[in-house]
Amino acid sequence: MPAAPETESAPPPEEPKSLLDRFGAAFPIALTAIATAFAGMSTNELQQAMFWRSAAAQDQAKATNQWTLAGFKRDRSLIMQSTAATLHAQAGYAASFRGGDPISSAGSPDAADHRRAVDWLAGKGPPPAKLPDVTDAQLKDLLKAIQEREPEGDLLKKAARVSQATINAAIDEAEKTVERTDREWDPTIKAAAKLIAGRTEVKPDAPDRSARVAEATAAQAAGFELEQRRYRAEATLNQGVGYLYEARVKVSTAESDRHRERSKNFFYAMLAAQVGATISSLALARRKKSALWLLAGLSGVVAVLIGGYVYVEM
Repeated sequence: MPAAPETESAPPPEEPKSLLDRFGAAFPIALTAIATAFAGMSTNELQQAMFWRSAAAQDQAKATNQWTLAGFKRDRSLIMQSTAATLHAQAGYAASFRGGDPISSAGSPDAADHRRAVDWLAGKGPPPAKLPDVTDAQLKDLLKAIQEREPEGDLLKKAARVSQATINAAIDEAEKTVERTDREWDPTIKAAAKLIAGRTEVKPDAPDRSARVAEATAAQAAGFELEQRRYRAEATLNQGVGYLYEARVKVSTAESDRHRERSKNFFYAMLAAQVGATISSLALARRKKSALWLLAGLSGVVAVLIGGYVYVEM
């Protein structure tokens, strides 16, 4: 009898992959995705740090403007004081506006400004000017530290506890107070200028001309004294606003440093994820005995050598 044909034996079924094997193939891809996410977060934090640093630079310029304006007004105040003293000496130290000044029409719209101008020229104004009180304890502590010139590190620690909303609200209130003060004082200052102009008009043929000249000189001296007090009060306001802008410089700088630190830590996390992805990829290629394993290892060595050369030599 002929022999029965041999039947081909079926290949043995593949063993089912374990959960660890399935996860191992996807692990490098997951780590790469995580590293990419950390890289984006690090870049975003670095951009935020640059934004807040530029905001601090702008606020520093604003603070410098306020300090410059305060210094200019203080200088003008000293000039007005010196001029008033000279005019008082020329007038024989005669008093002006001490006994008041008659108001031509008590019911006119300018009567209140006229009456207030007389009081200011007599030395009773302008009233004391001050910025709104700072109620936030953290901001108050920071302003005190700036005025006492504490070290920069201590200032930034205190500035980190002040919110942007708090310092912004304080600056807005201060700016509004300066604007409101200037608007409220302006009619009285103009009324005072008209009063002085009315008393300094002395005709050459006027009777008792020497006494009229002395009175006019005394009126001018009173006007310069008023300007001296006004400039000094406004300088104090500008100085206070300058301190607030200086505080916001510290707050913005602290915020920039916080974002920069976060960027650095996200960068380290990205490096760790990339290292993990590289190690897992090499381990997987080594297990599969792929020729790419050697190529990947050589690439890694070259990258380390180039990075070390740039860090040390360049």
